[in-house]
Amino acid sequence: MKNALKEVDRIIYTVDSGPILPELQAHEVYTITPSNITLKRTGIYSNTEVYEGEWAFSGDEALLQELFTIAKRKDCSAYSRVEPEDAPDGGHTIRLTVVYADESECTLIYDPGVTYKGADELLDKLKEVLNNLKSHPSMAPK
Repeated sequence: MKNALKEVDRIIYTVDSGPILPELQAHEVYTITPSNITLKRTGIYSNTEVYEGEWAFSGDEALLQELFTIAKRKDCSAYSRVEPEDAPDGGHTIRLTVVYADESECTLIYDPGVTYKGADELLDKLKEVLNNLKSHPSMAPK
C-alpha cells in the first residue's frame, strides 16, 4: 500500500539501550505530533535504577513542520534496509515508526550497524527536533 502524500498523524521514535548493566538499561518512547513531544522512559528490568517517568515537551514549530513534511513526502517502500557486512558487538536498537492518519504504519528498525537507504533526511531531522527541545527530560515526571 502506498503511503506517499498521506497525512502523518505522529512519529514514534523508540530507543532500547544496548549492552550496559541490566539495572541501567532503559526503554524510551518519544511520541512526536505536529504540536508536541512526549517521552516515556521505563527500566527494562525490575531492579532498575533508570529515572522512569513521562514528560511532555514543546518543540521548535518550524523543525516539527519540516519533520512532518519529510515524513509525508516518501512512501515506505522508498526506504531500503542495509545490513552491515560485519555487525558490531552490542549497541542500542532504534525503531522509527511513521503513523499515518488512517493508522497504517511505516517502521524502520535500526539494529546495531543497520542503516536505511533513503531515510537519512528523516532520521537527521528527527534527531534535530529532539536536540532542540525547549525543555529537557531531566525534569521531574508529571
